[in-house]
Amino acid sequence: MKRRSLLTVTAVTLGMLAGAASLPARADSGDIDFKKIWEMADKDKSGMVTKQEFLDAMGKAYDMKMEKMKAAKDTKMMKGDAMTQDGLKSLISDIYKGA
Repeated sequence: MKRRSLLTVTAVTLGMLAGAASLPARADSGDIDFKKIWEMADKDKSGMVTKQEFLDAMGKAYDMKMEKMKAAKDTKMMKGDAMTQDGLKSLISDIYKGA
């Protein structure tokens, strides 16, 4: 009986490990965070961001978030080609978490 229980626990554990290994890493999941925004904004790698670099990076972040919401058909977050208040809060929250 003990042997059967040990085999079951081992099999379940291996299954869980295999499942976890197939999950994408956070960095590869397309999440929008502060680091990604900074990398997009600081094009010349000067360690500083101009207003235009900031606006360009935020525009790209907006587009990335809209793409994810459209793929999820999330009507609470967007309507047509516009973000709702909840969608903008979500984008800002994504960026803030990584800061």
